[in-house]
Amino acid sequence: MGMLRVTQYFLGIVVLLSAFVACDDTDDTAENPVSGEWRIVSIKVSEQVLTQRSPSDERITVVFNANGSFSGNTSVNQFDGNYELENTTLTLLDFTTTEVADTTFGTAFYESITAAIVPDRTFAQFGFSFDSQDLRLVFGNSGEMLLERE
Repeated sequence: MGMLRVTQYFLGIVVLLSAFVACDDTDDTAENPVSGEWRIVSIKVSEQVLTQRSPSDERITVVFNANGSFSGNTSVNQFDGNYELENTTLTLLDFTTTEVADTTFGTAFYESITAAIVPDRTFAQFGFSFDSQDLRLVFGNSGEMLLERE
């Protein structure tokens, strides 16, 4: 009879520990759908500008961390800052970058950040949605960036 109680006690501890582990296994993507590493594949700054596609030898990447910070790089510059999400709006609260003359695609990226700045404010805002697995950021006058998960 004593051995049965020890076995039940041990089984109870295993079930309890399993429950704690399961609760601790959070999915950051569910809470923050943009978190992760992304590569920008196309940029359209406005309806008058043709969409620029990433040249095969050029990469612009951005990492959105679950804690609200981001960082990334073009071919020649690095950037970082902080962001927040609210409903379907992504706001870049601050944006810091190195300032080396960039490629055409890199320049289009920086122009899109500038076009997304809210008038009379210091932050940039994007509407975001998902097109299949790709992240679509819309801004300004018909501008958009398409990012694919790395």
